[in-house]
Amino acid sequence: MQLNGAMKVVYQAGEWIIRLVYANLLWMLFTLLGLGIFGFMPATVSLFALLRKWIIGNEVESAFTFFWTNYRKEFLKANLFGVMFLVIGLIIRLDILFFQDSSNIVFQILFVLMICLSLLYFITIVNFFPVYVHFDLSIFNYVKYAFLIGLSQLSSTLMMIFGSIIIFCLYWYVSGLIPLLCVSLFCLNIMWFGYRSFKKIELEQQK
Repeated sequence: MQLNGAMKVVYQAGEWIIRLVYANLLWMLFTLLGLGIFGFMPATVSLFALLRKWIIGNEVESAFTFFWTNYRKEFLKANLFGVMFLVIGLIIRLDILFFQDSSNIVFQILFVLMICLSLLYFITIVNFFPVYVHFDLSIFNYVKYAFLIGLSQLSSTLMMIFGSIIIFCLYWYVSGLIPLLCVSLFCLNIMWFGYRSFKKIELEQQK
């Protein structure tokens, strides 16, 4: 049976909601499998990889099998990136706290520089997961590409942030959605605009 117009939109929306709920359950399951600390990064990478497949229109025969395969494959490398980003984030945070309490002009300048650095760090983090699941790069180049794409496609990065704020507000007013879509909807928003950035770059290169 072919669906047209509003019915098609409703059907597709319902299909995506079911997918996102299931993907969210998989993320929680595999995060717990790694005892939370060690499961967070590989589960998040696997979630982004699954969402990317759905966004580009590639069907996955078994979402669970796909998730599990990616989880095992990326477990060590994803956790390595997690530790790296955590350490860098803590250093930036401690530097900001140190410099902001000083009236010394040099420290005040350093404080402003650290705020700028934290913004660049945030842009890199936001774009890291879409880059990680879309490209096959060296460890350094994942961070480099995430940084450069985040800056060069600033409109998409801003949409990622703006979309995440809207989703957070949605959860704030409809708290019942939190256990169903707490992570998958955020990740879908980021992956969607990340993939849009990659397609724009490809078109620019072709021209």
